[in-house]
Amino acid sequence: MITIGICDDEVAYRENLKTICWYYLGTLDQKYEFVEFASGEEVLAYQGDMIHLLFLDIELPGMDGMQVMERIRGDDRIWRVVFVTCHKEFQWNAIDLKTLAFMEKPIDPIGVEKCLRTAIRESRSNVVISYKTNGGDGFIKLDQIICVQAKGNYTLIYAKEAVLKCFDSIKSMEEKLSGTTMLRTHKSYLVNLQNVEKMDAEFCQMKDGTTLPIGRTYVSKVKAAYFEFIKMVTIDRTK
Repeated sequence: MITIGICDDEVAYRENLKTICWYYLGTLDQKYEFVEFASGEEVLAYQGDMIHLLFLDIELPGMDGMQVMERIRGDDRIWRVVFVTCHKEFQWNAIDLKTLAFMEKPIDPIGVEKCLRTAIRESRSNVVISYKTNGGDGFIKLDQIICVQAKGNYTLIYAKEAVLKCFDSIKSMEEKLSGTTMLRTHKSYLVNLQNVEKMDAEFCQMKDGTTLPIGRTYVSKVKAAYFEFIKMVTIDRTK
């Protein structure tokens, strides 16, 4: 089941988007539901299950779409956002993994289809990772991991809401996380590119404010992987 949110103060636009989504999702073996909002304040007040894709109008009465985005950037109940706008100049203020695309009115059905397809694919790729604990196996979703740190005979998983002690080696965790957005940046660290704010030749600045080192032998590989990740987010994502 995926949940699609539509935030627009005009009922006609919400109905049009729903119709486009219905048409595409009807061709898939995918259950879905809609949640509608008439204002940014209603989005912020939402207490339901995770919204996998939110179509968010920028020009709203009261709090506008960009202000809403600032408030929900760290809210895991909103998985991905598509801004609906007539003003493309806003887009560079909101480029990150949560921001899927900018679409202009009138809405292009092909663009909506691409965004739905990408959101569904990325939701399915948010794999659940297992790790060893004193009492057996623990489990965590990939997007919740900030980094993994080697600590002697065990590792620490720094998650968004907790620090988890894990009895897998850093090498074992690297193998488990191969092919995901987790990247070895140092002999003691794996970093989740989803949660990197910025990067230079020596350090990763994480979105929670943490600064993590990049080992000399990892610099070239890390730079190439980060470039590909940024390219995916900004250019290749909804092709």
